[in-house]
Amino acid sequence: MKRTFLYQVWQHDKRLFFVLAAFCLATLITNLLGDQISPFFVWGMYSEKEAPAVQYTLLRSTVNDSLVIDHSAGRPTGTLFYLQTPLSYYKQIKDNGHIDPTVSLLRSKLGERYEVIKPLEATLFNNDRELAAFLPWYNRYLQSITGIPVTSLNIDALQVHYNPQQQIITDTTYLFEQWKQP
Repeated sequence: MKRTFLYQVWQHDKRLFFVLAAFCLATLITNLLGDQISPFFVWGMYSEKEAPAVQYTLLRSTVNDSLVIDHSAGRPTGTLFYLQTPLSYYKQIKDNGHIDPTVSLLRSKLGERYEVIKPLEATLFNNDRELAAFLPWYNRYLQSITGIPVTSLNIDALQVHYNPQQQIITDTTYLFEQWKQP
């Protein structure tokens, strides 16, 4: 018993021991009640096995109707992040009826308690104003990456899957978004 962490904390600082014990007790009680009290202990993310995806959606950007941007071709990690991640999130918002997926998630998780943060929704989450600003921003970013003036941009969504040899097979392709310089 004397070698345990909590016993050593008790010997060192009794107030800290009570803070730690209260935190552990509160965490245990709220988890038993079905709530999660802190972002550090989100046990629900380990609750079920994730099924492998049958199909994946890849986004392909074509600049000036000729230059296809290869998102994985020898670019620094930060550049790759800003090439693909905002574009994927933009697609998620568009596919979700122009509603930020975070809003949908919070509404489903919080239920009626969402009304507490609803007044902050326009400030905290993406809305139509941010959606309208995205393609011009993405155009400027592509222009800085490629070093050429971008006059048009086509973003295609490719539905793909892997074959048994782990090669990517394209099932369908459709034009997701198009931007032309005004």
